[in-house]
Amino acid sequence: MNKILNWQFVRYGIVGILNTLLGIGIFNFFMWISGITRGIEITFFSMATFAIVVTHSFFWNKRIVFQSKERAHREYVLFFTVSTTVALLNVGIISFLVNGLGAPAGISPILWANIAVLITIPVSVLGNFFGYKLLVFKRPVGEAASEASPNP
Repeated sequence: MNKILNWQFVRYGIVGILNTLLGIGIFNFFMWISGITRGIEITFFSMATFAIVVTHSFFWNKRIVFQSKERAHREYVLFFTVSTTVALLNVGIISFLVNGLGAPAGISPILWANIAVLITIPVSVLGNFFGYKLLVFKRPVGEAASEASPNP
C-alpha cells in the first residue's frame, strides 16, 4: 500500500509541477498578449488560467496519477469542485494572514504575503491529493485491493 501511495504521490507531484508551470505561462501569456498588468482584467486572467489549468490537471490526474477508467463527466465536476474548494480555502488563509493578522514586527508586508502563499502550499498539495483520491477517483474496495496484491 505504501509503495503504491508513494509512487502515486510522486506522479501527482510531477503533474503538479507541470500544472504550476502551465499556469504561470498562461497567466503571463494573457498579460503579454493584452499588455494589461493590473485592474479587473487581471482577475479575469486569473480565473481563466485557473479553469484551463484545472481542466488540464484533471486529464493528467485521471489518466496518469489515479489511472481512472470511469466516465469523465462526473469525475470532472467533482474534480473541479475539490480544486475550487481548496483554492477558496487558500484564499481565506492568505486573506486571514495578510489582512487579519498582518505582518509581524520586523517582517515586511511583501515578505509576509509571500510567506502566506507558501503556507498554503501544503494545504493545496494534500487537500487536492486526498480530495481527488478519496472523492473524485475513488475505487471500489475490492478493486483497490486486487490491484495492490499480485495475482498468482
